[in-house]
Amino acid sequence: MAKNVVVTQDPENEVPTEVLATAIIAIAEGVKKIRAGRLNDAALTLLIREASPTVGRQYGRVKLSIGHVRAVLDGMAALESSYIRKVPK
Repeated sequence: MAKNVVVTQDPENEVPTEVLATAIIAIAEGVKKIRAGRLNDAALTLLIREASPTVGRQYGRVKLSIGHVRAVLDGMAALESSYIRKVPK
């Protein structure tokens, strides 16, 4: 399924594409390094979950689920493959 992402910027303060690409790559690589570190995924997600603020209004204040934390980490690790096109040589 192809994703069409439209990024709108302030015409007076545009961020160059190269800067955005560098930031996306840095985020993806950073998450991959954290996940490859000494803490296993279970410990890492538990630490993030416990450090996160509570959310929700309808059912009271609840903690994020481990599944939500993992989904965010997975998404951050996949940023590069999702949004950066490889330039053919």
